[in-house]
Amino acid sequence: MNKYTEAFVAAMDRTHIRSRTLAAQIGAFSDNAVAQWRSGRRPIPAEYAVKIAKILGVPPESISEYYDRLLQSGAISPTAGAPEAWANPPAGHAVVERLSGFGRTDEQERLWLPELMLRRELGATPIEHIRWVTQQSRTMEPEIKRHAVILVDTRATRHEDVVDGGVYAYALWGRTDIRRVAIRRDCWMLIGDNEERTKTAVPAADLPELQLLGMVVGWL
Repeated sequence: MNKYTEAFVAAMDRTHIRSRTLAAQIGAFSDNAVAQWRSGRRPIPAEYAVKIAKILGVPPESISEYYDRLLQSGAISPTAGAPEAWANPPAGHAVVERLSGFGRTDEQERLWLPELMLRRELGATPIEHIRWVTQQSRTMEPEIKRHAVILVDTRATRHEDVVDGGVYAYALWGRTDIRRVAIRRDCWMLIGDNEERTKTAVPAADLPELQLLGMVVGWL
């Protein structure tokens, strides 16, 4: 159990709030999800840390590792929980919008990210073409961990421009994910980097069902 889980459990115990009650107040998770936060099996998502922290009366960075990581990197400020605060990033920061059509629709719409850090990740890619998403699965671990913030170049959406071996955000048969794309003679392979090497074959006839949402150019 890490320090974030310990702080969360201590806050739950101190306030005598049950998992079911907290889940109902958050409105986006089951009591089983809250139980997993308490056990340390799953981390508290950064985008819900402020709301949960207000209920428990603790700083959001004390209970969410991912929120704390964003805070330390300068991607967000201590006042970022207020919607109006996102409209005016501090000097040296850029606002990055969330990638539409990927993952949950209840995540916050934008992040502040330090421009120097962005330039290091993006190279010559214009910031205005970058969107962010949260990695929802473990398919790209250990390099890209679950719940990492992914930076996506939204110009890379045409099949004919795909870089063989590149990592892409995509939608296929109603589901979104991030995987490496390998081009084969009779199909495309969507490949995970985890130890199970998760693979999904997309036959040539089904390629129109594969919607590329952008190429992954970095992550936090």
